[in-house]
Amino acid sequence: MPTIEARIATDQSGRYLRRFGKHASAMASPRAHRMRMHGSNPIARGEVRLRIESTGALTTIHFDPWGRCALRAETDALVARIDASDDRAMQQIRDTITRDLERFGPGELAVDWHEVDGSAATDAEVSP
Repeated sequence: MPTIEARIATDQSGRYLRRFGKHASAMASPRAHRMRMHGSNPIARGEVRLRIESTGALTTIHFDPWGRCALRAETDALVARIDASDDRAMQQIRDTITRDLERFGPGELAVDWHEVDGSAATDAEVSP
């Protein structure tokens, strides 16, 4: 299971975490437009279900069946960690998270992903 992480420097991490959680919850609602991609298999067609878990300084967005992204607010940064089912799913989740964060903080949030050594992240690794 591929894993990547980004440490996004900001003194407004709590604000961005709340905004992202609110946006993700809206996208997960039955009224939201489905995520659509071009292609022939279920993942490429965007047949993805969103499920959001949020507790204080941690929000986890599950992109079923692709994987998940956990966002954690720290004092000086917003930390995002993606665990995906495969490289294609990783790219889809990464592009979605990056696009939204850069839209929320234009010119302020620089999202620079790097691979994480080892295998899949555990809940303890993304918890505060």
